[in-house]
Amino acid sequence: MNIVKSNSAVAIQTMGRRKKVFNFGKELKKKNNITTSKNTIYILGKLYQVYFFYSNTKVPSIELENHHIVVILPNKYKKMDINLILNTLTEKFYDKIAEQEIERAMEKVRLMVGFAPEDFEIKRLKDMAISSCNATKKEITFSPDIVKYDRNAIEYIVLHEFCHLKYKIHAKGFWQMIKKYMPNYEIYKNVYSV
Repeated sequence: MNIVKSNSAVAIQTMGRRKKVFNFGKELKKKNNITTSKNTIYILGKLYQVYFFYSNTKVPSIELENHHIVVILPNKYKKMDINLILNTLTEKFYDKIAEQEIERAMEKVRLMVGFAPEDFEIKRLKDMAISSCNATKKEITFSPDIVKYDRNAIEYIVLHEFCHLKYKIHAKGFWQMIKKYMPNYEIYKNVYSV
C-alpha cells in the first residue's frame, strides 16, 4: 500500500504554502465525499484535526494541508473501518517524519556533547516506550511516535539517551550532565516521561 505523499518534516512545514492539486478548502465547502471525524493527530507538538475524503484515487494518502490532516481514500475504502485506516496511515506518516526529525535532533545533540552512539534505529518499542539505550552496545532506539512531541522535547529525549551512553542509571552524574546541556530539562522530564 503506497501511503505517504509527504516524506519529511520540511515538506510538512512547506506543504501549506504550495498550491495543491487537491484543494482542501474547496472540497470542504462542497462537503461531498467528506467524512469529518473526531480524530486528531499530534505532529511535532501540534494537534491537527483529521478530515477524510473519498475519491477515484487508487491508493490512500495522508498529508498536512491548511493546518489539517487530509486523508484521501479510494472510494472502495468507504466500507472499511476508518480508525484502522487512520492508524495505519498515521504510523507510516510518523515513520517518514521520524527519519528526518531524529537525525536532526541527534546531530544537534552530538555537536553539544561531543559524542554519539555507535548506531541507532527507528522502530516501535514494547510498552509504548519512546526510546531506549543499550549502553553496552552503544546503541539507541527511538520510536517513530517521538514525532508527536515538539522539537525541544525530541531533543531532550535524544539527550537523555545520549547521557545513558555515559551513565547507565539515573544517578547524580546523569542528571548533572543533562542539566549542563539543557538547563530547563525538568520541563520535559515532567511532561514527557522517558
